[in-house]
Amino acid sequence: MAFVEDNTTGMDSNYTNEIDHRFSNISVYLNATGNISGSGRQLNRPIFISSGPLFDDVSDKYMTSVLLPSLVYVSFLLLVGIPGNLMVIYVYSLKWRANTSRVFILALGSYDFINCVTSLTTEIVLLSRFLNFDFPVWCKVSRFLSASINSGSTFILVAIATDRFLRICKIHKDPISVELARSLVFISVFFAVLTSWPVLLLYGSYTVIIPLKPPVFVQGKTCLVSDSMVETMYPLIFVIFLLSAHFLVDIVLIALYSFVGRVIYHQQAFRKSMIINSSIKNSTKPVNKSDGSNSNFTVDELEEHRPTLKKAQSENKRISLVFWKKLSLDYRRSKVQKNPSSQKKKVIKELKQSLKGHPSIDSNTAKSGSKFRAGRTTFMLFLVTVLFILSFLPYSILVIVRYTDPGFYTRLTSGGKAVYNVFLRSYLLNSVVNPLVYCFVSKEFRSRCKDVIHSLVCCLRD
Repeated sequence: MAFVEDNTTGMDSNYTNEIDHRFSNISVYLNATGNISGSGRQLNRPIFISSGPLFDDVSDKYMTSVLLPSLVYVSFLLLVGIPGNLMVIYVYSLKWRANTSRVFILALGSYDFINCVTSLTTEIVLLSRFLNFDFPVWCKVSRFLSASINSGSTFILVAIATDRFLRICKIHKDPISVELARSLVFISVFFAVLTSWPVLLLYGSYTVIIPLKPPVFVQGKTCLVSDSMVETMYPLIFVIFLLSAHFLVDIVLIALYSFVGRVIYHQQAFRKSMIINSSIKNSTKPVNKSDGSNSNFTVDELEEHRPTLKKAQSENKRISLVFWKKLSLDYRRSKVQKNPSSQKKKVIKELKQSLKGHPSIDSNTAKSGSKFRAGRTTFMLFLVTVLFILSFLPYSILVIVRYTDPGFYTRLTSGGKAVYNVFLRSYLLNSVVNPLVYCFVSKEFRSRCKDVIHSLVCCLRD
């Protein structure tokens, strides 16, 4: 739901064995550094090195052997995330019709773009100079923005799931309108601040102590839970709150989309039964197709299936508004007789009455002939939600393991620590992956992106 890290550097005496040869003339480094604490120059007292050649050697070695994969990973996300989210904001704000999904997708795109510009760039700087990042205000602000954006995105995803649930499962209730969706976006900002403000108090400069050849230690500064808070219970309380809230939200999202999937399954079963019955009828009697309609249902068949339709109409939780709209259009196009009887007109009128009071229809519902499929928008937003949950899963597991086993990280090899640091930043993926989902699922979005790219290329050539 939000962002928090454990204070882990993984710097232990085993790591420094690779630079033991530099201690053959340690006095050179002790004389070169301008920041050595400890009384006297005797090597039997603790000596802390916070600058100089030896400090730079340790910092560079740790970055290349442990943090380099994380740096490459975050840099790649930044290169993909900024143009991708800019494209989402441009297409959905200027090239898309106004609807509820557009409002929510624009909110997610804006959150993700801000996260890429702030959090990802800060992470790159931090990884590049992990032991020499003594900027407490920058640390606080960047972590607060990251936590707020993740919380705001979580709120928007719950609103999206609720909207899908109302549109598909509760057709007699009004779905979320465009005006309400905009209000929910503003509410998400307040929700984000409300759940993330403790980060401003917890985070800051954290002192990293690295044992080299005792009594010589390297002392660095990095962006983690600050020294004044690390020994208190507040970081643990905040972690428990965030993880509990995150798992609770996951349960809510899974439940809502489970209901949606169940309704879609029943819609498909109902459609198949209607097509089978229609096919049997069509195989036993001729049908006049002089009007060019490709519908599978005639008005006569509608009359015969009227009891079934009435029963399905009463089961509002199972048959969505979109499906009734499809049936109504198919039956209205079916004109086997030029002057249908008054009884047949009455049946069609009943179907039209079932649509009254429900003007909101998923505009992206896929239709092909008599086939009915779940809306592409619903599937696209479902994938966004799934990827959001999965992106936080490795991070959440590592945080739980680290707090239950404090020595876990120090026991890892350099390769294990490199993998650990990559997965510790797995949540950053959710700010980059959404534009790729839109391109993969939405043909209209792909087409408009191609138009934008084509326009840019033509402008550059001119």
